[in-house]
Amino acid sequence: MGLAHQDGVTIALPVSNGRISPVLDTAVRLLVVTQRRGEEIGRSELLLGQLSIGELARKLAELGVDVLLCAAVSEPLLRELEAHGVRVERHLCGEIEEVLKAFSCGRLWQPEFRMPGCWRGAGGRGCCRRHRLRRGHVNPEGARRVLSKHNEQKQDSLI
Repeated sequence: MGLAHQDGVTIALPVSNGRISPVLDTAVRLLVVTQRRGEEIGRSELLLGQLSIGELARKLAELGVDVLLCAAVSEPLLRELEAHGVRVERHLCGEIEEVLKAFSCGRLWQPEFRMPGCWRGAGGRGCCRRHRLRRGHVNPEGARRVLSKHNEQKQDSLI
């Protein structure tokens, strides 16, 4: 059961022409939706202007945003949002209303809501997963393989 099915959740989505904006860092508008038991109980729009990474993360935390649904986001902004307690679901695309519905029903893993080339199927294995060593982005065994290969290459260059 997803976050949307608990007592209440506040979701933020960067918006551009009725769809998720391609890059959170450059988004102009943010839709903030509050749901309770999967039903929408509130909606507002925030104009982002020229907020710094820290200001944006603080603003979302002040608004009580639990989860941010987005396409691409820079690593510094991602870390700042997570530090402020905002869960970030990235590599998403699609019409805002369809993405919100999919979130409420626990269907965001479906291919029509994933950025092309970033994910394959329900397992989420794709190009983006292969390159992430941050907590929560790869399984520990995969991270060990990548780090092991990196260390081998480093050793070879020292010899």
